[in-house]
Amino acid sequence: MLEKREYLGELDIRNDVSSLLESAFPIEERPPTEYFFKSLERKENKLFAYYLDNTFIGFTYLCFYQDVCYIFFLAVSTNYRHQGYGGQIIEDIKASYPEYVILLCYEEIDQKYDNYVERLQRKNFYYSHGFQDNKLKTNEFGVIFETAFIGKHLIDFATYVEIFVIGFGEFARKHIKPAN
Repeated sequence: MLEKREYLGELDIRNDVSSLLESAFPIEERPPTEYFFKSLERKENKLFAYYLDNTFIGFTYLCFYQDVCYIFFLAVSTNYRHQGYGGQIIEDIKASYPEYVILLCYEEIDQKYDNYVERLQRKNFYYSHGFQDNKLKTNEFGVIFETAFIGKHLIDFATYVEIFVIGFGEFARKHIKPAN
């Protein structure tokens, strides 16, 4: 069973998460590391690191807005992928916040992309854990994303933008456009 630790400034968690953030997400899909951690000063944002016997397995960065829990980032360390840990993290989020609509995004699914199979596997992974199409595509800093949710209702574009503003600041408002 994974142990969940909320980040409250601990250097060991920061180092574990920084390393994985930089290796798991392309530079165009993540904020600079310092900005990432500074955004955690907002009470609506939470970072959880997951450990197994004190071995770092992965992390998730969540943002809360109204009745939405947005999964900004979820990553599992390379050596622990495809072993069920990502699913355990999602199930932990669902169990921890049952009253929230849980929302996430993933890169657009289209065969024009070199990593089409990887993108499709990621989508199928989320859907296997109960997510469904939120019917919203976004263009975020030039990258097209699709959204998926679990919960009572779809999330509209205006709400999606407000989540990003809470997550990363007012500048995000001008860098997110609807893609559909």
